[in-house]
Order: sequence, then C-alpha cells, then structure tokens
Amino acid sequence: MPKNSRLAFGLICLSLTACNDNIIDLDGEQHVRVYQDDQAISCENTGAISVKTHGKLLIDKDIELHCSQKGHDGMGYTESCGSQTGSINIFTIHDKDLATAESLGFSELSTLPDAQFDAQCEFKVISDTRKNDLLNQLNDQYVIWQANNTSNYQFQFNVSFSDCPTFAPTPIVTISVIDDAINTVYDIDDETFLSNITDYKTIDELYSEIDLELKLMPIEAGLSASEPLELPVFSSMGIPEQYFINGGGEECDAANYTMSDLVLL
Repeated sequence: MPKNSRLAFGLICLSLTACNDNIIDLDGEQHVRVYQDDQAISCENTGAISVKTHGKLLIDKDIELHCSQKGHDGMGYTESCGSQTGSINIFTIHDKDLATAESLGFSELSTLPDAQFDAQCEFKVISDTRKNDLLNQLNDQYVIWQANNTSNYQFQFNVSFSDCPTFAPTPIVTISVIDDAINTVYDIDDETFLSNITDYKTIDELYSEIDLELKLMPIEAGLSASEPLELPVFSSMGIPEQYFINGGGEECDAANYTMSDLVLL
C-alpha cells in the first residue's frame, strides 16, 4: 500500500472510530479490517492475547498486514474484576485473504458497528517500501550470520523500551548459547547468573522476532529512537548491533535492541 495512497484515504476517514464501510479501496486493491477478541479480563495483568500473537497467525499463512492495533468492540461491559473488557486485536489485510483469515478465527470488523479503533492506523505505519527494504537487509544479514555455521556462541545483549518510562531498566547481560539453546544469562553489572531466562532469545530467535515485528507494520523501524530513519547496524558476522522497532499498538513496544561482543565457542 503506497504511503501517498494511505494519506489520500486518511483525508476521507479522519475519526478514531470505524468508517462506515470496512472495505478500503486503494489503487484498485481492496483491503478489509479483521479482528479477534484478545480475551483480556478486568483486573488481570496476564492472559490477554497480544497483537503480535494474533498477527503471527495471519503472517504464518502468508497474509500481508497493513496495520496491527488494539481496539474495543464497542459493547458495554460491567466494571468488575473478572469481567470481559471488549478489547480486540485488529488487522488490515487484502480482501482476497479474508476467507483464510476467517478460517483462523478472525471476523470482519464491520460486524461490530460501534467498534473503537484508530482509523488512521494504515497511514501512520511505515511504508511498504520501508518495510521491504528493512526485510531485505535483515534477510541478507541473516545469510551472513548463518555462514558462521555455529550452534555454540556467546554475546552481550540489552533491550530497553522508549515508550515505557516506568519500566525497570533491563540489565546488560552475556547470553551463552549451546547447541542452539540458551545455556546461561549472566548479569554483567550484578555479576550474577539469572535464574529466569525465559524472556531471552538466541540470535536466530532474535532474527525471527525482528522479522515478525516488521511484518506487523510498526510505526517506526530503524537505527534508534532518536534516529528511526537510519538503517539498523549489523556486525561483520551478521548480528544486529543496534535495532529499533516501535510497534505503536501497545504500551512498552518501542524496543531498542543492542548486541555486541560475539564470541564463537
């Protein structure tokens, strides 16, 4: 979807609620918004299905996304702990992919006449050209990484979030990988091995994570939060030394990844 076409449509549909017609016709290509309930429950901080999880269902079926966002189904719910919230995950896809999306449990957003969402989402995300350039760079660098032909290595890693000021700073760690699985995660500042390593990833898993986030159509992607239009930097061995992606759909999803000091074991 070209950026200028998105902007032209945005002049027609300026509100933050649903347009009357769920079909978006741009340059002869029709797009449609689909959704799934994220199963969030009031007063519970865990259990809600993320935009990323639902989006991956579509991406794994080779469905191209043009926007990913949180929204509300527009229905009324009791304000009590344990009740449903009406929170939904919404995606803009090509109309030709609607049947496949429906087979995965998605429904047309137009079936929710009072749904609340950002009707300009498609015009805020990075352009298709930008996404494809970043994906091509990522794929080229992954070939370099794979050429190392190693399943045992260690590297320094940190991730921080530009849109989450109250989030506790994450430590700079050394991740050791043995047989393509994380063996240890060492907190450099505290000089201790972490017992909970479930949120850490191997380099191959980090590549997959970045690839997914790009295909979800973030609002920014590049070198850093201060230089989002610059290309990310990779080492000569193919690891992403500095990478910034701002999903824009949920809190704490503007991630700054830094990796360095790769040692093959």
